[in-house]
Amino acid sequence: MKNVTVLFPGGFKPITGAHMALAQRYAQNPTVNKVIMLIGPKERDGITRDTSIKMFNLLNKNTNIEIQPTNFNSPIMAAYEYLFELPEDTQGRFALAASEKDDDYVRVKSFLPNIDKYKTVGDRSGRKIPAGVDAIELTVSVDPLKYKDGNAISASAVRAALNADAYSKFKASYPNYDESIIKNIWQMLGGAPTYGDVMGEGDGLWANIRAKRKRGGTPAKKGSKAYKAAKKAGDKINKESIGIQEWFLQELEADVNELFEDGGYMTPKGSQAHAKKIKKLRKALDKQDTEDGFVYNFDKYPKTVFGTKYLNEGGLGGHMSHPFDKNRSQSLSFADFKEMIQRGLQGRLDIESAVTEKTDGQNIFMTFKDGEVKFARNKTERKNPLSVKGLQAKFANRGPISAAFGEAGNDLAAAFQKISPEQLQNIFQNGKVFANMEIIYPDTKNVIAYEIAVLQFHNLVEYDENGNVVQTDLDGGNVVQKAVTDANADMQNTFNLIPPQKIKIGAVENFQDYQDALFNELDQLRDKYNLKDTDSVSTYHKAWWRDLIKEKASKVGYDIPEEIIDQLVTRWSFNDKSNSIVKIKKQITNPEFVEWVTIFDKKDFKLYQKQNLEPFESIFLKLGAEIMKNASNFLAANPTAAVQSIRKEIAQIIRELRSTGDIGQMALLKTQLERIKQLGGFEKIVPVEGIVFTYGGNTYKLTGAFAPINQILGTLKYSR
Repeated sequence: MKNVTVLFPGGFKPITGAHMALAQRYAQNPTVNKVIMLIGPKERDGITRDTSIKMFNLLNKNTNIEIQPTNFNSPIMAAYEYLFELPEDTQGRFALAASEKDDDYVRVKSFLPNIDKYKTVGDRSGRKIPAGVDAIELTVSVDPLKYKDGNAISASAVRAALNADAYSKFKASYPNYDESIIKNIWQMLGGAPTYGDVMGEGDGLWANIRAKRKRGGTPAKKGSKAYKAAKKAGDKINKESIGIQEWFLQELEADVNELFEDGGYMTPKGSQAHAKKIKKLRKALDKQDTEDGFVYNFDKYPKTVFGTKYLNEGGLGGHMSHPFDKNRSQSLSFADFKEMIQRGLQGRLDIESAVTEKTDGQNIFMTFKDGEVKFARNKTERKNPLSVKGLQAKFANRGPISAAFGEAGNDLAAAFQKISPEQLQNIFQNGKVFANMEIIYPDTKNVIAYEIAVLQFHNLVEYDENGNVVQTDLDGGNVVQKAVTDANADMQNTFNLIPPQKIKIGAVENFQDYQDALFNELDQLRDKYNLKDTDSVSTYHKAWWRDLIKEKASKVGYDIPEEIIDQLVTRWSFNDKSNSIVKIKKQITNPEFVEWVTIFDKKDFKLYQKQNLEPFESIFLKLGAEIMKNASNFLAANPTAAVQSIRKEIAQIIRELRSTGDIGQMALLKTQLERIKQLGGFEKIVPVEGIVFTYGGNTYKLTGAFAPINQILGTLKYSR
């Protein structure tokens, strides 16, 4: 009979594979109904309780194991207090988790008699544990999980692995877990992204600086024990050059900027030295070709690690990426893609943060500078943001668009007048920080019909004086909204001011069937080039382009050298124009192949890029369509009417195009209708552009059927 509740209290900063193994062992006991892990509030090396709870949600698959916060740092006190708080009529048996072979077993021996005392006599305050609570001894006979060196897996060992940037030691702390989950947790805790292990694990000094900052602490001081440990790990790998992809040169440069400027290292003299270092870095990367793209020599240049998060779309915000987009998927493996699919179909995309709606409105950035609300739609305006009048002048004489931007400016100015200057300074830092937001105005409908006018805050973005992103606060929309709501300023003349719209994601019915189908499609792509689940998706792309280039060379009888293939793959696969096509052609000895390269580079390669991405795009559009069909809580006030409106517009466009006889437009329409059909037909149309979710600390979008619908209601509609 399952009637025992096991209390498993601890600090869990962070939760380890050993913690989960002990919880799983108890959950497998036929007498145990539930295992409750009680997690205390104390931070350890910047690792918070909230982070550990997110880790638990990633690691745990057993519904009989749950985690609950407690206000007590002492594990034994947390267990007692849990029982004190139970209702007086509680009936049940409770055990304290411990292994017979662990030191914690000692506290079990005192737990039972103390519970009996607290039931009858009570504590010093007179509180009593309910009489129906029966404390029992229920230990498990199992050795604590250990590393290869014989030491027990512990939270302190995991923290040490993070500080030394030792991914292999960290990975060993979670035996029997899928590596995509381990990498996810590694990045959540501030570890350097492994990028398919291309980067290695000895990120040393720079990883130590970055990891400390990401967890809310400070970089280790030069000469300290932590600094020496990090440097030792870095020196281990500094003896060799490591291949990396040239495509992330810009992210690399931005990250170096962030480390110098955010860390306070940038003096005028340091700025000049830094600029020279970047110049040398570019030159080195341009010259050094390898099969993986370029060589990064650690002896000459400091290595940086990447943790930038994106949530922006269009204009100043930039482009929010699908998981399959090349500029964001290079570090993702086939296993990562499978984990995303599994989470989505099981309704678990909110493991790391809430799933929000990607709304179909007009994007704008706003800040508070020199005592007034100001706005930006591009980098120039970010440096010199527009006043309310300037914004209205910019969009003057444009009908509903003028009204949307004009009234948004008025309402935001009125709302922020009610918030204290001190609070606004704290949030916006006199124009250094901008709120990324969306204007949703019924009369400016794109595809989705919204029946209410709202100003929706997304996130907060901090910029340096040159307009480069310093950091992005993904929860910033809620911060701004709280300030507005607390000031009772969220309802204005035209707009309501709202935070990101949280979407409820349910498990897809028969999700196993959908999962098997999508996994099968991924496996076919993986197996085409004899890859493994742990291989990065970029490896597939490179192999695809290599085959294409070699095939074209073979047709004209050109025995193409490997270095030429590598350069063309880098240029075309990653759209890297720094790889000069003129210089590449000078190295080619076959005139026919030179001619093909010239024509292909000017006209054809973008079409082939689409062909290269199409199978991955298809997988994630299917995933998005299925997930959003099972989602709810959309911003559209009347979802049924919004969907019906979309269907009517599509039907009207079909009728009009048929009457025109425009073959080109009809072909485009046929293509988009076929895409809708492949996604499951018109029943997969939902009143939402897409959803935004977080994976591995990075933010992605899923759009489902919106993409082809947007082509029909956008491209075709306005081209008539």
